[in-house]
Amino acid sequence: MRKGPARTMLPALLLLLLTPTTTLARNASSVDTYHTTSSLLSSSLVPPAKCPPCFNCLLPVFTCGQYGYCDPYDGQCRCPPGWGGIDCLNPQCDSLADGDQRRLREEGKSCECKDGWEGINCNVCNNDNACIGFPLAAGISHLNDDEGPVANMTCYKGGETVFNNHQMCDITNRKIIDMLPGRPPQVTFSCSSLDKTCAFQFWTAQVESFYCALEECTSAHVPGWDTNSTVYACERVKCACVPGRFICGKDGSVDIGDFLKEEIKGPAKLSCKSGTGCKFEEPAMNDLIDQIFGDAYITLRCEGGECLHYSQVPGYVRPPKPDNTKWVALSAASAGLIVLLSSLGRTSLNPTPSQIRLPAHESAKLMSEHVPASLHFTSLSYTLPSSHLILDSISGSALPGQVLAIMGASGSGKSTFLDILARKNKRGVVKGEIRVNGREVGDEVFRGLVGFVDQEDTLMGTLTVYESVLYSALLRLPREMSIEAKRFRVLETLEELGILGIRDVRIGESGKRGISGGEKRRVSIACELVTSPSILFLDEPTSGLDAYNAHNVISSLVSLARNYNRTVVFTIHQPRSNIVAMFDKLVLLSKGKMVYSGDYVGCQEYFGGVGMRCPEGYNLADYLKMGCVGVGLLPVAGVL
Repeated sequence: MRKGPARTMLPALLLLLLTPTTTLARNASSVDTYHTTSSLLSSSLVPPAKCPPCFNCLLPVFTCGQYGYCDPYDGQCRCPPGWGGIDCLNPQCDSLADGDQRRLREEGKSCECKDGWEGINCNVCNNDNACIGFPLAAGISHLNDDEGPVANMTCYKGGETVFNNHQMCDITNRKIIDMLPGRPPQVTFSCSSLDKTCAFQFWTAQVESFYCALEECTSAHVPGWDTNSTVYACERVKCACVPGRFICGKDGSVDIGDFLKEEIKGPAKLSCKSGTGCKFEEPAMNDLIDQIFGDAYITLRCEGGECLHYSQVPGYVRPPKPDNTKWVALSAASAGLIVLLSSLGRTSLNPTPSQIRLPAHESAKLMSEHVPASLHFTSLSYTLPSSHLILDSISGSALPGQVLAIMGASGSGKSTFLDILARKNKRGVVKGEIRVNGREVGDEVFRGLVGFVDQEDTLMGTLTVYESVLYSALLRLPREMSIEAKRFRVLETLEELGILGIRDVRIGESGKRGISGGEKRRVSIACELVTSPSILFLDEPTSGLDAYNAHNVISSLVSLARNYNRTVVFTIHQPRSNIVAMFDKLVLLSKGKMVYSGDYVGCQEYFGGVGMRCPEGYNLADYLKMGCVGVGLLPVAGVL
């Protein structure tokens, strides 16, 4: 290993840190003489006091701290998150979620982070509430627009960098801590998976001394039976001092700037193991730590966090407990064989409904690739080519885990409104805005997120009920899902809708007797339910069903929404009270105008406030429809 002059001299220079200040005073007169001479020589180069220096990072004398980007158009620095000031050397406060609106840390003070954030520059989240409203990696600023706090955001602390991870670390080497009484040494560490880079900063008493940029980085997460390990490995490293700071020339003390520039080249590695802490290793830095303190590397205790939507959190399956004994292995194999034989003895070719269960590991596949989708619509209007206004300024939202019911009298525009939400081709002009997860998406992406059950059944009469739903499952369920699991999912869906008993009956066609109209309706719903889409649209899903089966259908839709975090939107004509009670959100239309849009639990209070309270014991759905039949009987409401 090469040993440059900077490396051979540095240990001795660092030991000067332990020397009392009074011993340095002996050379004060010579230092004063030097400064006096220097000031005389440079006095002609100093601008007048009223002319402040102009910062321009394009000039060699100025640099951007943290290796920030120097804009070639204006000579100004573009700082990484958590840093500000003209030269990117001032920590920012508040929280990482505040983006460019963060306050700079005041001189000589510590940052007061917002609730849920910590670290010297408030870049580390420590609970899920801190991540509400945090911009997602896809560029979405939030999911709920003005509907309040977004759900399903989490502060991921698994250690692995998904997009941008930040960590705050305390140095735990005892000799380093003892050398700096009252000035705790700390490290901040952050990584970006997009450009495969990391950043490292060294602090004492929350004042930065030097920083490093690490490039060509990879990360690995290794789960174990009782511990988890995370390793960041970077091929190239470059470091720089903050001039005038501790160990970088402060008050004439030692300056390791040349050492950092000439010797720290990489490779570097940060490795953490649950329960034991972390360590940072780089060959030249390891040599320095070893010569001065006798430790092989810098040891750390780190806390990290990254705001993610819960669907972006890396999956984790705990490995089996290690087993190195032949007898235990033999016992496990024997037990497995017994269970297999007993299950084969109980399984028949035609399982009964009580035996139908989707395997747990296959069920997880439906959720692992599913991204919950919120639907927001604002000022939607629809006008026919004849200039006849069909829908006028309708707004509202449908959220994951909820069902939105669209109600109104016949001819109120329910089906037309549902078609527009589902982006079906219409010959008129549609105005307004529809957003999915807070952003506008193209038709192709939208079609991959939704399912639509039309009011008219479109089934092949020559197929059986089971074949119709299985055909949909084979085309649309994940490829990784086994054929056995898809068959189980079909049978499970048929059972949920109460049509398992007719699975072998043909749909039927003109002149050939088949299943009834109500049963056809449930088969059409099953073809969409089997795929569990992110957003499911249904036009009159209870049409043709009796009260019992209508309740079962809506109950299945509610279970789909809440258990699988799907968004369900449907029109419904005349629901019974036990069905209405299952609604989460309600849009009430009258002659194309919005009468009410908001939470179902709030509609009673709203209409009571305008003098239209539903009488006790009366079906609210019937009462609202009666109120919408006459023009002007109910006022137009805003979105709640």
